[in-house]
Amino acid sequence: MIALALALAAAAGAAPRLVYCHMMECSWSKPVSNVAIRTARGDVLRRIVAIQGVSVHRDDYPSRYSSSVPIRWEKAPNVDYVLCSRRQPALAFSSDGRWTAHALDLFNLAGYNTASAVIYLRACHGIDLSRGDIETVLRRLGYRAGTRSDQVEISRPEQLFDLPARRRD
Repeated sequence: MIALALALAAAAGAAPRLVYCHMMECSWSKPVSNVAIRTARGDVLRRIVAIQGVSVHRDDYPSRYSSSVPIRWEKAPNVDYVLCSRRQPALAFSSDGRWTAHALDLFNLAGYNTASAVIYLRACHGIDLSRGDIETVLRRLGYRAGTRSDQVEISRPEQLFDLPARRRD
């Protein structure tokens, strides 16, 4: 209970950030913590804690946070894991007690993994996917097009280290 109170207090001072808008809804995130928990072969597994929120829009989507945007915030923080890796960028999230991994080709995203790429880039590099020069920035950071891009079930976040770099067909 103390950890939850500390997380909520830390998030109270953090500015909400737009994650992704789709089908009249925008998802938002208030960062709480971003901690490296394991390193292997130059890749870093980070535990990302944030409070998630949703806003509904009939007209234009907002491009950034404003206090005039009505956001419904979750009561408890959400925990995701990102594998900061030029070889195979990835994110793991939990739903109904099960872990799902998104292997990311940051140059070729689909609707289902765009929010994961936004979280990944902010957690690993502090940059926004919406930058106009994002492909140039990604190349400069050492990423390459053609990495594995799909969704797989995993039993624990540490398995992000074991994802093959390309999908086996």
